[in-house]
Amino acid sequence: MRSILVSIVVVAGFLWCGSQTFASEADHGKHPTHQYRTVTVEKIQSGLLFLGQQAGVGQRTVSVHKAERMGVLQPKKGDEVILEIDENNMLIDLHIKGVPPAGHRLITGKLTYADPMWEVVEISNAEGKHTLAVDGDASNKVFHFMNDHDLMVAELNEDNMVIDIHHLH
Repeated sequence: MRSILVSIVVVAGFLWCGSQTFASEADHGKHPTHQYRTVTVEKIQSGLLFLGQQAGVGQRTVSVHKAERMGVLQPKKGDEVILEIDENNMLIDLHIKGVPPAGHRLITGKLTYADPMWEVVEISNAEGKHTLAVDGDASNKVFHFMNDHDLMVAELNEDNMVIDIHHLH
C-alpha cells in the first residue's frame, strides 16, 4: 500500500512538472542566475565580433556566424548588444539592444539520451520525447546530467537549441 501511495505521489509530481514544461520569455523573465550586460561592438575582423569591456564582463569575442545564429544580423561597429552570461561566465545569448528577442522557452524533464559528442540530447517528459540540438557552449553541461535521474530544466533559444541546462530546484 505504501509503495502504491509513493508511486502515485511521484507520478503526480512528474505530471505537474510536465504541465509546467514550456514558458515564454515573458513568463519566466530573466534567468535568476544569469547576468545581462550591454556592450558595444568595437570592431569586426577575421569573422569575429570584438565586444567592448564592461565591469564584470571583460573583453569578449563572438564569431560572426554565431552572432547571426543568435539573431544579430549584419552587425556593425557601434551597435549596442545585450549579452546573457551564465553563472559560469559563459555567453548564453546575444541580442541587439532595443530589439526584443523572439523568445526563449524552458523544457522540464529527464535527460534520456545524449549523443557521444553531446551535440544532440533527448529530454523525456509528460508530452513525450524531445530531440534537441545543443549549442557547443552548453554541451559541457550535458555531461553532468548523463547518469543523473533528477528532473532538469533546459533553456531553448529561438532556434529550439539548448543553450543552458540546470537541475530543477
